[in-house]
Amino acid sequence: MYEKKIEKALENVIIDNKNIIESGWIKKIDFSKNKIKIYLCLSNPAMHIKNKLIKEITHSIKNQNILDTICIKIEIKSDRKIKPVKNIIAIASGKGGVGKSTIATNIAVTLVQMGFHVGLLDADIYGPSIPLMFNIKEESIKLQHKNGIMNPITSYGVKILSIGFFSKYGQAIVWRGPMVTKVLRQFLHETNWGELDFLIVDLPPGTGDIHLSLLQEIPLKGIVMVSTSQKIALSDVNRSVGMFRIKSICVPILGIIENMSYVFSKKTQEKCFFFGKNGVKNFSKEMNLFFMGEIPMLQTIREYSDLGIPVVLKNEYIRNIFLEITKNMINQL
Repeated sequence: MYEKKIEKALENVIIDNKNIIESGWIKKIDFSKNKIKIYLCLSNPAMHIKNKLIKEITHSIKNQNILDTICIKIEIKSDRKIKPVKNIIAIASGKGGVGKSTIATNIAVTLVQMGFHVGLLDADIYGPSIPLMFNIKEESIKLQHKNGIMNPITSYGVKILSIGFFSKYGQAIVWRGPMVTKVLRQFLHETNWGELDFLIVDLPPGTGDIHLSLLQEIPLKGIVMVSTSQKIALSDVNRSVGMFRIKSICVPILGIIENMSYVFSKKTQEKCFFFGKNGVKNFSKEMNLFFMGEIPMLQTIREYSDLGIPVVLKNEYIRNIFLEITKNMINQL
């Protein structure tokens, strides 16, 4: 009797133009005394989908007046999780030109040096930089396909995938949102990442299609924000923080990094704060974000980045800075 009422209630919950009974998401319903336990398996693990489902299922069952007092417990598992990957971390900003790709590259290599298995996904479809950061040239790319599954390119111990592997240097990617979403799904779910401790995702600027698609497709463990100190950069970062904190999205922000924080004076070797002093540090306090560290603006970083060599492999001073930042990231997890 009660089971039929529960099923009828679940038929009123519509996601993607289908009720959740038709979609096959309901795997099991337990009913005992005044407790209902519903087990679901989703093809979409995103937090906002889960929250919407829980809210609508609870509301629909209570509307059926099955019992005066009833306890509803909903357990959700995803069948679309990238199973071998333990931690998926996105590097974000909202602002272009603040060094996200440089930071993503050197955090990934630092994690490898710490003994972790690491992947790096270049999610900047319109402006992929990761192939340049690792000096991966078109003629050296051999993406082996087996049953439609791609193998990433391994460089400096990091497994890498980028749209830059499929386009010529400087070629414009002129795609609408649905095409971008399709490619990202392939990169995530049709790639032989192997067993990874970390998958670092290098996000593009802004708060658009790519960000929303990723949030819908994968269970991110956290976001690392990057900014320079000037107000024009922080205003865009502020918008990104707001996006990740929307209740329907709700992805933890692990902290924020201040990039290009200072330069050294040639005469005195004192720190000169080209973009302003403590801008990101003060912003982190205002926004209740963990301040993960600051990275100087050094010619060495630019030179090795242009050569396609992660600077942490060549400069001990920078290596120690990234090591501290990476440890902070892990601790925040």
